[in-house]
Amino acid sequence: MGSFSLSSASEVALVTLTNIPNTAAVLADIFGEIGAAKINVDMICQTVPYKDKINLSFTINESDLQKTLEVVGGLKERYKGIVTEVSAGNCKFMIYSELLKTQWGVAARLFSALAQNGLEIKLITTSDTEISVLLDSVSFDKATAVLKKEFIEE
Repeated sequence: MGSFSLSSASEVALVTLTNIPNTAAVLADIFGEIGAAKINVDMICQTVPYKDKINLSFTINESDLQKTLEVVGGLKERYKGIVTEVSAGNCKFMIYSELLKTQWGVAARLFSALAQNGLEIKLITTSDTEISVLLDSVSFDKATAVLKKEFIEE
């Protein structure tokens, strides 16, 4: 089916902020504060607005979790009603290929391979050349083997 590359990261924390006002200014403020604290954010996913509120999930390295929670604590003072959920102990897999720009069915292939092996996805992000999935760290070895078999050892 073509050439794909697979990379992974471990010790990934997922942070979800719920009940955020749906404005670009609020998002700029949130990520401005996180950036000012020198925290590298990776996967970012926003829900569709509901009653002018959104939920926002993003991943960080687990070593930045305490610093992130301190920043979020300050944001909660500014934006009343924000709720924070944290999931540590995750790993991330990235499937990369220029073929993703023109080839259909790659996401279905990825999700089918994970489903057939009992691997549950916590978060998905995409670009025109990459699909990233977040999984529980206990799945790291199994997911590595499954994804290598499906995309690398074609």
